[in-house]
Amino acid sequence: MGTFIEIQNGLVQSGNEMLIENIKLLLFKFDPDIFDRIDFDNDSIYQEPLLFAFFNSDSQNIYSLNSILAKYYLSNDPLITISIESDLHGRIYLPGLGWMITRIPNQVFVLNCAKGELKLTRESIDIEFRFEPIEFIEGTRIELLKYPLSLLDRFYYDPYNNIVEVEIEEVSAKQNNHLKLAFDLIRQHAPQHLQLIEAVVTKCVIFNVDTALRNSFATLSAQGIGFFNSYQDTYNEVFFVDDIAHQTGHVIFNALIYEVENFIAVSPALVLDTVVLSNGSLETRDVYTIFHALYTYYATFICLDACLKVKAFIGYKKHEAMGRMAFYIRKCYSDIGLIEKPKNGEYPANKLFTPNGLVIYNELKSIFMEMAKEWGPQVKHFDLSNQPYNFNYSIFLASNPIDELS
Repeated sequence: MGTFIEIQNGLVQSGNEMLIENIKLLLFKFDPDIFDRIDFDNDSIYQEPLLFAFFNSDSQNIYSLNSILAKYYLSNDPLITISIESDLHGRIYLPGLGWMITRIPNQVFVLNCAKGELKLTRESIDIEFRFEPIEFIEGTRIELLKYPLSLLDRFYYDPYNNIVEVEIEEVSAKQNNHLKLAFDLIRQHAPQHLQLIEAVVTKCVIFNVDTALRNSFATLSAQGIGFFNSYQDTYNEVFFVDDIAHQTGHVIFNALIYEVENFIAVSPALVLDTVVLSNGSLETRDVYTIFHALYTYYATFICLDACLKVKAFIGYKKHEAMGRMAFYIRKCYSDIGLIEKPKNGEYPANKLFTPNGLVIYNELKSIFMEMAKEWGPQVKHFDLSNQPYNFNYSIFLASNPIDELS
């Protein structure tokens, strides 16, 4: 058996391969001739997160699929013409290419490539547009989706499953630099973990809405995207190191335990606890949810620990990072307790998990114990009693003045 990072890499690769095969099958069922227009062997096609969103959508619009695959259609046949549709802002997003921004919303156009340049027409009339290239986060292969996409709108919902309106464009421009700084810190100080992130994550979104309505998240229905809610004006690179690790941790774990029956021995929906959230709603914590949570704590520990050990943060930023470390040590302790000492007494860890699952669980527990030993003595005096479900540094600072930090 290899190191834990080697185990993760192997399982993620296996999970990715199964996800790719699923997308290939869905594409074939949707259009049996589609592989005449794209390169069947180009696996990067089938890891496009918007394909996951498309096939998990109730409305599978051919124009949406054409936009998603436009780059690959054109690579296979530069002379092809493609029908695509602008959104309510007049924008057309072409993954792998960029944004075509017109003045005409909700309109179908014909896209082709004339003399190596993209061209839009409508009823044989050329349509003016401004082209904006894809924005990659410096030092990574991960794209920042700086505008909203209608295909992702349904993932922004409140605790009662009502769709909520989120702001993306302004907050992305405002927090772009903090996001880049955070990825750079992870790249410098936890490079193996960044490689693992890049094995599954190709895009991210910064959005802004009250966290009582929607937290940061990731979803298998848009596998490959991390969604970061930058709700507070004070969020900085410390927040993003935490949130990147957390949300991309979900994406990694989706692939890592994709064949969940190979890792969880009971029903994944077996409820171990029920939590009252700060907004008053109830969250049931089943085995699958807790397993995911433990992995996100692990990912966050790896990244925060790496930054703290090299003194990447000073002053208030160090104070915040230490507060976040304390917060996750306590949350992880609580969730491990649900596994080690289940409330119903019937399902200890060796019954909840298969042998493969136990290997992962024991590694996650080992990292927790390491973090508790390393940082516990330095953070045990922090008052976290009034922290909401998500760590809030403003509240933490009020309860733990910075001069208390040794």
